[in-house]
Amino acid sequence: RYTVLGHIQRGGTPTAMDRRLATDLGAYAADMIAHGKFGRMAAVHGFKVADVPLSKVAGKIRKVTLKHPTVRAARGLGMGFGD
Repeated sequence: RYTVLGHIQRGGTPTAMDRRLATDLGAYAADMIAHGKFGRMAAVHGFKVADVPLSKVAGKIRKVTLKHPTVRAARGLGMGFGD
């Protein structure tokens, strides 16, 4: 039996949503290449995939507050964040 360490570190086997998101982002990125859109990344905005210039996101830090609902839910499940 083999183990994909990355999946364990992120919480386990990918869900159907994980697989769908990866497929959508990958397909969008391939479409950007086919249309000569370079220097951009595929990103999720709301409920759709769009492209964003790398210059808009590179070198920027996006912080999540400790009171964010996802952080609180994770802590409720016993997950730690090293703090």
